Amino acid sequence: MSDIPDTGRLKQAQQGVLVIANSGRMLANAVRSAGYISLVIDLFADQDTEQLAEQVWQVKNMSLAVIREVVQKLLLSYKIQWVIYGSGLENHPETLEYLAGHFCVTGNDFSVIKQLVANRIFFKRLDSLNIAHPEVQFYPPINSADWLIKPTNHVGGIGISWCRRSARDDEYYQKFCQGEAGSVLFCADGEQFTLIGFHRQWTVTHDNFAFAGIMTDACLAVEHQKTVCEWLKKLVSYFRLTGLASLDFIYNNTGCYFLEINPRPPASMMLYPELDLLTAHRTGRINITTEAKLIRAIQIVYAKQQSRIQQGIDWPEWSFDRPKCKTSIQVDEPVCSIMAQGSTVEQTFTLLKSKQIHIENIILNR
Repeated sequence: MSDIPDTGRLKQAQQGVLVIANSGRMLANAVRSAGYISLVIDLFADQDTEQLAEQVWQVKNMSLAVIREVVQKLLLSYKIQWVIYGSGLENHPETLEYLAGHFCVTGNDFSVIKQLVANRIFFKRLDSLNIAHPEVQFYPPINSADWLIKPTNHVGGIGISWCRRSARDDEYYQKFCQGEAGSVLFCADGEQFTLIGFHRQWTVTHDNFAFAGIMTDACLAVEHQKTVCEWLKKLVSYFRLTGLASLDFIYNNTGCYFLEINPRPPASMMLYPELDLLTAHRTGRINITTEAKLIRAIQIVYAKQQSRIQQGIDWPEWSFDRPKCKTSIQVDEPVCSIMAQGSTVEQTFTLLKSKQIHIENIILNR
C-alpha cells in the first residue's frame, strides 16, 4: 500500500464518498441526498455531476493505471470514507481489486465480478443451474444468420453487433433471440434478495444494440416473473451477490431467457425516487411498503448528427447528464438522459418522444 498517501497526515482534509463510474451523476446524487460529500471519477464530468459533487475528476477510461494515478492525487486533499462504483468497473476488475485493497468498497467484490465476466465458465454455470439463455458459441457458427457478436466485457449493449465478421479474442457468438427485452432491479445480501421492480427496456434500433431506455411496467406474465425469481434465488446464493443489481432477460411466446447480470447499481435505480436505495445497496436489504402508481421512464437521447454544445442552453429540469459547454458530440453518441412519467405506458412513451424532440430541436439545432 505504499502508493497511497498517509491519510494520518490528512486530519484536516475533507471526508467524502468516492463515486467511480463511466457516468457518476446518478450515484453522486444518491450520495449527496444521503448527506455525504461526493467525490466523482468518471468519463464525462457532466454539468449536473459537477453541481452535485465536491469535485469531479474526468478520466479517459477506468483502467488501473489511470484510476490509481487519480486516486493518489485525490488523497492529497481528501479522505475517502467509502467507495461506491457504477457502470464501467465490471470491465476492469483489476481496478476494483486495487480499490478494495485500500478502501471500503460497497457492492459486489472484485472476485464476484471476475466470475461473472469469465464467459466460458459462466455460461456453463448457467446450464448447470438450469437457467435458460440464448445459445452461445466461442467459435464461428456455420451459418452466421441470426447470430450476434458480443464483447466479453460490454456496458449497456455497446459493441454488440450482427455477425458479419469473425469474433476477436475478447468477443463471443450468441444466437439472436426474438422477443421483448426486460430487466429486474433487486437488492441482495449474499444469501437472499428483495425484488424491487420489473421493467421493459429498449435499444436504439434493430441494428444498434446500445441501451436506449427503460420503463417501470409490470406487464410481464406471472409465469415469466416466477422464472426470473427462481433464477435470482440460484444466482444470488451461488455468486453471493450483494447490494443493488439488475438482471436482463428477453421473453417471447416460447419462454423467458437470461441475458446478463449488471452487478452494480443500474440505471433503473432512478425509477424509484421514493425508496432509500443507497442504504439498500450498502446493507443488502430493503423494506418496500408502498408501490408507485405512476409509470416512470428514462431514455438516452443519441445524436443524429454531429453537434457541439453551445453557451446559454436552458436545459429542462427533466434532462440529466448534461454535457458541458463546447462539448463535441459525434453521431450516435449520447447527448443527455431524459425522464418522463405518466399514468399509462402509452402516455409515458408520448411524453418521452416530445421531450426527445425538444432536445433535438432546441438543444442540438439552436
